[in-house]
Amino acid sequence: MAGRYIIHHQPDPPAFYDIGLDRGDILVTFRIEQFDMLALMDGTEVTARLVQAQEKDPAPLDRPIPCDRGALDVYDAGSFGIEQWGEPVIVLAVMGRRFSGTFHLLKSKEDYSLRYIRSRTAKTIRP
Repeated sequence: MAGRYIIHHQPDPPAFYDIGLDRGDILVTFRIEQFDMLALMDGTEVTARLVQAQEKDPAPLDRPIPCDRGALDVYDAGSFGIEQWGEPVIVLAVMGRRFSGTFHLLKSKEDYSLRYIRSRTAKTIRP
């Protein structure tokens, strides 16, 4: 099964990132802390908290959205494929502007541990 993902950034303190996974009929959202995003991009395991799994809002995901503390910026967006989705492991193949590889989520007692593994075939083209 394939879907779209978006990562929203809330820059106002306390800053955070929400990773929204559009699975067609539901939207699953995980939250990571502000400074963990750089660690995640470097391949370090970070804590991700399941924020919600709810019926999807028909509004498009690929633009900033308002929230109670101002607008959320779009940090990344793209598509994902599900390699495994079941407790305790979720593995997603992602392809976006900033992320190209896999997200590995492992359920712990209270939260998830999230690790990003960059694709070896993806190349960054610089002018």
